[in-house]
Amino acid sequence: MPKQYDKIISKLQKRPLSHNEFLSLLSEVAGLFGESASELEIIKGSGIPLVFAHDKVYFRPSLTPIKSESFCIIDIETNGHNPLIHRPIEIGAIKFHNGKIIETFESLIFCEEIPEYITKITGINAQMLSNAPKITKVLESFKLFLGDSIFVAHNVNFDYNFLSQSLAHYGFGYLYNTKLCTIELAKKTLQAPRYSLGFLNEFLNIHHQNLHRAFQDTKTTLEVFKICLQNIPTNLYTSKDLLEFIKT
Repeated sequence: MPKQYDKIISKLQKRPLSHNEFLSLLSEVAGLFGESASELEIIKGSGIPLVFAHDKVYFRPSLTPIKSESFCIIDIETNGHNPLIHRPIEIGAIKFHNGKIIETFESLIFCEEIPEYITKITGINAQMLSNAPKITKVLESFKLFLGDSIFVAHNVNFDYNFLSQSLAHYGFGYLYNTKLCTIELAKKTLQAPRYSLGFLNEFLNIHHQNLHRAFQDTKTTLEVFKICLQNIPTNLYTSKDLLEFIKT
């Protein structure tokens, strides 16, 4: 995945940048024949959580209390495990803010052929997808729904990388949202023999049914996330504190 914004993100995570310094870094990304103004509009839609205020640019998680952060809990089902050759067949997502669900997203995605082993795992077959929306429509709607929220998932790298590759393939650009893994958060906050979503669903007495469907798994992941947040150290205040806590 392209990393053209990595330098900017790294600097913003350490300190706010003046507007001029930010534009200077953007001009490096844009290159000799690019325009900073155009690149500015692109980065605003990239998913990086930015705040523009008082002639400075801030990394929003550095400023935002955990309760006030916009988290988007996500799960996908796919017709295979390789994002370069396979595609999502279902996306579920929940916007979580101030301790409440504020919006949800759920859609099957048209696909002509589903391997038998995928149907056995998910219950999704080709007939169920025959009248589903086309992938370009679903991905466009999903990216607008996600916005610049923090991308939260159980084993986040799979969902994040799969969707990022799919979005780029269909012309919507790669994801640059900040991501948070509930497996890693659970390992830091919960004492459990295992940390798979299915195991935590029972171990934490969540007891949601119909796992391995995207929206249902999203609801289960949200419950795990909420329980984990109840067990984080009291000295964590901003969402950046939370992200750094998971990494330590």
